[in-house]
Amino acid sequence: MKGFGTLDYVVVVVYLIAIALVGSSFYKRKSTAHEYFLGGRTMWWLPAGISILAADLSAITVMGTPAWHYGHNLELLIMSLGYPLMAPIVILVFVPFYAKLNLYTAYEYLEKRFDLNVRLVTSILFQVLRGMHVAIVIYAPSLVINLVTGLPVWQSILFMGLFTTLYTTLGGIKAVIWTDVIQFCTVTLGILLIFGTALSEVPGGITTAYHTALDAGRLKLLNFSLDPKELTSFWACIIGGFVLCMAPLTTDQAILQRLFTTKSSADCRRSVIVQSVLVIPISLLLAFTGTALFVFYQAHPERLSGLTNTDAVMPFFAVRELPAGVSGLIIACVFAASMAVMSAGINSLTTATTVDIYQRVLRPNESSEHYGTAGRIGTVLWGLSMTLMALSADRLGDLALAYNRVGSVISGPLLGIFLLATLTRRATSGGALIGAALGAAAVGVVLFRTEWSFFYQGPIGVAVTFLGGWAASLLMPPPGADKVQGLVIGAGEPGSTVPAA
Repeated sequence: MKGFGTLDYVVVVVYLIAIALVGSSFYKRKSTAHEYFLGGRTMWWLPAGISILAADLSAITVMGTPAWHYGHNLELLIMSLGYPLMAPIVILVFVPFYAKLNLYTAYEYLEKRFDLNVRLVTSILFQVLRGMHVAIVIYAPSLVINLVTGLPVWQSILFMGLFTTLYTTLGGIKAVIWTDVIQFCTVTLGILLIFGTALSEVPGGITTAYHTALDAGRLKLLNFSLDPKELTSFWACIIGGFVLCMAPLTTDQAILQRLFTTKSSADCRRSVIVQSVLVIPISLLLAFTGTALFVFYQAHPERLSGLTNTDAVMPFFAVRELPAGVSGLIIACVFAASMAVMSAGINSLTTATTVDIYQRVLRPNESSEHYGTAGRIGTVLWGLSMTLMALSADRLGDLALAYNRVGSVISGPLLGIFLLATLTRRATSGGALIGAALGAAAVGVVLFRTEWSFFYQGPIGVAVTFLGGWAASLLMPPPGADKVQGLVIGAGEPGSTVPAA
């Protein structure tokens, strides 16, 4: 039976070296903070938009989505509609502020709108969440790679962690964006190869594959159940998906930093549109690849021997069914997806740490070159820290479960704070923090006291934060004109006169 051979290992190593060389080619010895963190705001909107998508397309998604659809129907696909639905809101509400304020981090805007406390709280929360996320996207796929190839977990983690840290440190945000584009194309090619191969080896071809999937209920798309416990009901996926899709593009520095590198507000909008358009075919491809694998193994059940965890069905198929070398390319895709997310993560973590804490609080009056150097040092430290955390993940308990719980409690309130900032002139810094605490508490109650679909947690967090924050703000003195003008939708530019209520 075919396994993971020498040629496959060679393909993986060559790919990793090639990515590191491409990323490192953007090295500039004395980069300013503007160049290192934002690429001088000269990035083309197309690669920036692709990079936004790649920054969240982790190996967990690349392997997990086909694995989910291998064992289930297509109902989860409805969630991807959240991207085109939220794009107009992001473009109309958030992009104008982010583009005109020349920000390094999204949390700078919150200081302008509220105060330093809100900026620091939200930045630190982001760093906690994204740090946990990066460790998971390195560790989790390493387990699966070990399962299907025998490559030790620690070697996978070191390969991804050290190569990614190297090129991200040397090349800065330009290296991150352009390598993300390469990683995205590699992942897409790999998934297409698996999808096409699986279908081509089903006796009877596409017609048989269609009827097999249909008879097994694998093509069911819509579930209009009103039961909140139904994980993939239409209402859970469309409402929760809307919030889950909008939150990263409005609150997550790892995503927003790509927007900040573009040349203008128009390019910023184009990048959002690119991401929102591309995510639909990618989601369809991942879902139908899972369905194709189900049909293939229905036709060849004897070839399932040795698969002990269905989460590994995609790389398992690649190693067992694809030619030598091509299997290596698929495993390289898994590495690529994780490396894209890791590079986005450590670059944005460094930006937030350097700009929001080091520059703003600790060393506020240094040169731009100083902060560029600090950023490079910070990238090394964050990269090594995330790699070490991933290496220790088996001793940290269920890291993924902890991340999901913490993320569900925090992400909704974070979006609620940004909506309070942009949509209402009456919101105050104290009201925003009180609202966020109420939102986190509400999500915690739903998370631990009910069996509701997790898709409802984000919307509940947003709604309670927004309404609670607005109500709490009414009990406080209104914000000054400098906290409203040019910083709230419809409040005019600085210097204009607008009512505070």
